[in-house]
Amino acid sequence: RWNKKLDYAIGISKDGVHDITKRYTRKWHEVLSRRTITSEDTVSAILMNITRKCRSGLSSDELLALENRDRKESEELSKATYLEVNNSISLPGRQSGSVEWRAARSELGQADSLSCSSCPIRRCVDAHVSKIYDALSAILSHFCDNNIPNERIIEVFVTLRSLMQNLKDANFKSRRVTLDQKLQQIFEILPSAERLLSAISLKAELHTVGDPSVATDGNLIHTSLALPVALDAVDEILSNYKSNIFYTKGHQFPRGNRLCSGSVLASSEQLPIGIATAAFDGIRLSKWEEPDGAKGCWLMYKVHGGQTCELESYDLMSANDAPERDPMDWVLEGSTDQGSTWNTIDARSSVIFGSRFCRKSFTVDKRYKANVLRFRFLRGRESSANPRFQIGSIDFYGETHMA
Repeated sequence: RWNKKLDYAIGISKDGVHDITKRYTRKWHEVLSRRTITSEDTVSAILMNITRKCRSGLSSDELLALENRDRKESEELSKATYLEVNNSISLPGRQSGSVEWRAARSELGQADSLSCSSCPIRRCVDAHVSKIYDALSAILSHFCDNNIPNERIIEVFVTLRSLMQNLKDANFKSRRVTLDQKLQQIFEILPSAERLLSAISLKAELHTVGDPSVATDGNLIHTSLALPVALDAVDEILSNYKSNIFYTKGHQFPRGNRLCSGSVLASSEQLPIGIATAAFDGIRLSKWEEPDGAKGCWLMYKVHGGQTCELESYDLMSANDAPERDPMDWVLEGSTDQGSTWNTIDARSSVIFGSRFCRKSFTVDKRYKANVLRFRFLRGRESSANPRFQIGSIDFYGETHMA
């Protein structure tokens, strides 16, 4: 059966029986490790004995014809094409039977795998994440264009972080923080700071009756969702600057043109806290966790609103714990026909995340327009000893166009 761990496939006819397992796998070495019922020599001897009995009444000419056919089939099965792992090939799966029946048996194959999952298709609620990254990128670009000293940049972000932490700790229904002189100066000399507030559904009240302050603009739930994202992003910026990792336009976190509001489907997920969309929510402590993904799993991202995307780069961040579950080898693919055919956009191997919450950015050399993106994670960091896979965050960056 498709998508199952195969051990033995025996072909039976009136002329004999044969081991045809190699026809149904490109990972013969893995199958061989599971064939532990008896030795391979014993399997061959038993099948040959049965075949000899099936042909006991045949003439010499018939036996010669069958032996020639057996030899050709044996040579064909021994060819390297049956033993190689070619991850660029999209396998079709079973062709007979209704789609519902094939999906229930997990036999749709890779080409139809948008439907071949035990998980529901989930919508990313992350437009606020992209807006926050856009606003923070604009602030950093302003500093970069004006050659602001790194010490001053750190000072501004420490002040902004204090403001957002106070807002996060404030009362949900009446979220408001009075601005001191230092914060007032930031908002007066840095117009893009108000863009950051808008991304969090906040507003600055600088020229009204009473003390200058920042308060919610009325969308209380949105503010509650967005403040932790902004805090995590500012923490990462501060950590980078304190580690002498300085912002350069288009290359460092955060960047503009982040894709958002797409639909996500994964091979599997850990409920309730390791769902697939957790990799896109901008929260450092959340993650997508695949219980059996260390030796292979996948995640598909469908671009929002019928658009296509020309991907420029992407970020992956390691999760909060268990480095043995980190991705190590993967292929990123794009499809223009909703997942029927795929083009390889990027491939990486032997990648090591050096710490927890380690962000790595990858520039895409092959530019394809795609309406669906697919990660095929081929191997986790310690896949032989650990069955689980996890990733803290995934961010795609690129230009979107109406199809």
